[in-house]
Amino acid sequence: MKPDGLSEFEWWWMRMRHPRAERFFLYYPNQENGDHQVIKVCSRLGHDSATLIWKICHPCRRGVIAKISIVDGWQRQGLGRRLVLRAMQDTDGYHWTTSGQSPMAQKFFPALSQETGAAFTPLAPVCEHIRSARRRFPKPHLEHAE
Repeated sequence: MKPDGLSEFEWWWMRMRHPRAERFFLYYPNQENGDHQVIKVCSRLGHDSATLIWKICHPCRRGVIAKISIVDGWQRQGLGRRLVLRAMQDTDGYHWTTSGQSPMAQKFFPALSQETGAAFTPLAPVCEHIRSARRRFPKPHLEHAE
């Protein structure tokens, strides 16, 4: 199995270049303002074990966490925190919101809010740029392997 957006050869080559890595952080960047950005954390077998989808509007200084999911075996290891902090990179002073929150997220986001100062208000209104953004996933690139 290979991650979305990679050919069999690209996935094989990525694993060969990082023979000891158990996790591959694949970043699916979007350059259009407000479009979805994605990081998937994949196992060596290509399974998506964690996914973060977010949107940023730089003119309006807003961000929204659209989805965060982590398989049970990878939870409680700081991975969700790492992913959200990566999404917030270069967004000091932005207003961050989230989509509806699961019971686990209702504990996670307040703790992250204390650390970052971002509100992560669930279901708060977003700007028109984010609301009208398209959902498309460009070709990913390896951001980190561990």
